[in-house]
Formats: sequence, structure tokens, C-alpha cells
Amino acid sequence: MNFKQVEAFRAVMLSGSMTAAAESLHTSQPNISRLIAQLERSSGFKLFERVAGRLLPTDEGAALFADVERAFIGLQSLQHSAHNIRRAGTGRLRIAAVPSLSLTVLPRVIQRFRQQNPDVAISIHTNESPMVAHWTASHFCDLGLASYIGDQTPGVRPELMCDVPGVCVFAKGHRLAALTAIGPEDLKDEEFVSLIHDDGTRARIDRVFAEPRDQRKLNVETPFAATICSLVALGLGVSIVNPMVALEYMHMGIEIRPFRPQISFPTYLLLPSDRPQTLLAQRFGVLINQMLGEATKDWQ
Repeated sequence: MNFKQVEAFRAVMLSGSMTAAAESLHTSQPNISRLIAQLERSSGFKLFERVAGRLLPTDEGAALFADVERAFIGLQSLQHSAHNIRRAGTGRLRIAAVPSLSLTVLPRVIQRFRQQNPDVAISIHTNESPMVAHWTASHFCDLGLASYIGDQTPGVRPELMCDVPGVCVFAKGHRLAALTAIGPEDLKDEEFVSLIHDDGTRARIDRVFAEPRDQRKLNVETPFAATICSLVALGLGVSIVNPMVALEYMHMGIEIRPFRPQISFPTYLLLPSDRPQTLLAQRFGVLINQMLGEATKDWQ
């Protein structure tokens, strides 16, 4: 007994004839007859009798049909469940992200994602890149969005989504506004608001200012680029940040200029390396990749 035989039997029971069953299953009437004959041989009893030219089920056939219907109802339920999973995933997406993304482009990505997947529950967990990687590797979150990856990032598979050059930020009215581009020598003796010491982006910035002639004043530091922009707007110093962050804080009274030499500000999508990507994570990854491309097209 196989599925095609049972499917043909059910079609005959529902339609009342071999010809109509063949039409409903997009096959031929001889093929339906052959499948019914095979099912009768495997079951050991007749399923139909012809009475006055009509095809009628035997008592055994009617009893078998009751069980077949129950099985098909279960199959339809599985099909409905598969459709719902395909449409909406498993229902929850947990995202780990660095503040430079969770405070800028990420809310707009989630807005569009919810429009496409209205029934999905989303939770956002914000922290620095190492913790984002840890949350992703430990499966606390389905995916992570990080600004840098260390030499050893076990348990995650990083994918570079975008890489933009940093910009110099300063308060309106600052002397740097007269320049079209800014270099390390232009920031000599300036109060410089830095990221904290163990931040990978901080290390890249500090290497550019390694020469004694380029020394800045380093009296204020913070883990978040958004906080840097707020401090800069209050006249507490200058800095170099991701342009996506800077653009979000222009309304606070800061200006931006290109910085030379370029300092890379990459964004990585982190996925667990020891399990398949969920359907929701796949959809979200495609969407944020697309929207980051739109947001950074003028900077790449």
C-alpha cells in the first residue's frame, strides 16, 4: 500500500467515478483503475462493486475510507502548518546588535521586516561586539550585528555586510568647519572623545595617530558612538565615527567631514556556526544587507 494508491482510492470515493477521479488528479482513467486494483490486492478485499452501472464502495471500502479521511485531515493540518512556518517562520526573532546599529538603521529595518512579517515577535539585545558574538554563539540570539570581530571568534560565522570610511565629527562653529577634509595633523592638541580602550575600532583609530606630531588630548571616552556624538555636540571634543551614526545626530548641532587616511568601519552579520540558519534569520539577513547598502551607498 502506498500513497498514490490511497490518493486514487480517496479521489474515487469523493468523485464517485474513476473518470472524475482521474481528472481531479490530472492522470488517466486506466492509471486510476490500475492503482485501485493494486490497493485491493495489497489490502486483501474489494473496495468497489458495480451496481446498475454505478461504482459503489463495499462495506470494507467504506470502512477504509473513514480511516483514509482521518489521515488526510492530519496531512492537511501538516500542510497548513508548513505554510504558516514558510510565511511567518517560527514566530520569534532574537537580534543582538551593537549600539551604532540599534540606534540608527536597525529600527527602520525592523519596521520594514514587521510589515512583511506582522506576526513575528522580535527582541533586540544591545551590547558591544564581543558580547554580541557571545550571544550569537550561545544561541541566546538568532543572529548578531557587530562592528568588528576579534582574531578568535569561536561559534560564529561572520559575513561582511558593508564597510564605510569614518568621518570626523565636531560641533558647529568649530575651526575644522573651514576644511573640506581632515587629517591627523589637523586634530593635534584637540580634545578627542574616544571609544573605550578594548574596542577594536578604537585600536584602528589610535594607529592613525601614532606619530608624535599628531597627538590628541584623550580625556573623555565612552563605549558608544552615539554618546560620542552627543558629547561632541556639547563642545566637549571632536572624534571619528561611523557616518551612519553621525548622520543620525546632525540635528544636535554637529558637522562632519571626510577623514584621511580612511579608517574602516565595517558591519558584520554574525550567525551561529553550529546550526542551520532559521528561516526568519535568513529573511532578516537579506533585508538588513539590502537596507545597509541603501544607507551607505554614498559612503562606500
